[in-house]
Amino acid sequence: MSAERDTNLLRRMAAPNAAAAETGLVAGSDLARAMATGVLRVADRMDGLGLSTGARTARRLDADAAFDAFDARALCLLLDPEGHDPAAPGSVSPEALAARTGLVVLHPALTDGLIEVQTIGRVEGPARPARRPTRIDAALAQPFVLSLLDQIRALLPVDTNEPCPGTLRAGSFIAGPASLGLILTASHYLRVDLEIELAQGHRQAGLSFVLPLDVAARATAEEPDPRGEWAPAMEAIAMEAPVRLEAVLPPLKMPLSRLVTLKVGDLIPIDAQALSRLSLHGGASGITVPGRARLPRGASLKARLGQLNGVRAVKIAALPGDAEGAEAGRDPEFGADAIAGFGVGPAPALGMSGNAREDALGTLPDLPGSPDFPDFPDLPDLP
Repeated sequence: MSAERDTNLLRRMAAPNAAAAETGLVAGSDLARAMATGVLRVADRMDGLGLSTGARTARRLDADAAFDAFDARALCLLLDPEGHDPAAPGSVSPEALAARTGLVVLHPALTDGLIEVQTIGRVEGPARPARRPTRIDAALAQPFVLSLLDQIRALLPVDTNEPCPGTLRAGSFIAGPASLGLILTASHYLRVDLEIELAQGHRQAGLSFVLPLDVAARATAEEPDPRGEWAPAMEAIAMEAPVRLEAVLPPLKMPLSRLVTLKVGDLIPIDAQALSRLSLHGGASGITVPGRARLPRGASLKARLGQLNGVRAVKIAALPGDAEGAEAGRDPEFGADAIAGFGVGPAPALGMSGNAREDALGTLPDLPGSPDFPDFPDLPDLP
């Protein structure tokens, strides 16, 4: 009998700890204690709030359960990881930052109470029907949250094994918890819920912190960007991709009556200066940025037409956005010596005469009805 009674006593003593393990409860949480004390300190400096704290719970939860049971109209503000410098973009990839981001959730009654104190100076009676929060609500609630974060950092023990909330992300605002699972991507979280009463107990509210627990999420801000492995390879492949480049002479105008009477064999005179006003167009659209060293999509390069070693060629005379005729020697990719040859051999066209043109034409089939054009004068050699 005595042995049976001892066994039952041990089972009853172990039961609370087993229940805590099953639900992820954290006994004596440093963050929960600092949070409750910090809220009271901040509220003491806000006349008319009439705030008091109630029960608090801290739980270690999987991502699937970390955002459960929040009010659908709660105000959610994002917290950057501790030590994160938003002024240094690229130090942490967006994926790594999402896994390290925390959250503070304000119950609708708490949000309304903070707004009332800042607008009419006091919290009036019971809570009004909950509504969807706005950016104005987020802006008015941020001073309370910022002060609370300062208090929590000062109250948390230095040797705590719990995560410390970081800084409030500027401009962060999420109206409701429905999309939190897509924005915060850590696998495990520490969630601390605190019950709050406002207006001397006439209004029930709540406040929650959700902070990532993953080891990877607590990595330093110098964590290497995982994109660094494939970005150089992607750039190398992109730089080898073929790009369409069109050489276009200046447009000319003629009467519509002349245009409709054109036939095979007619000659269209071109201004003698047209060959020095050639344009190279890349892509189909885009905006040219003055002084840009690389050719953006849709940009135009100024060039002039000539020949080089018996092959038609154009010489680039100005970069995108530069004045026509400006010296182009600043970038080796589009420098003064950049000569673009068209075709793999001599081209049967302008700038070629005599045997060279005949040999090139001999490789092409005769076109029916092709007229015999007179020889054109040679183009000047490009210097």
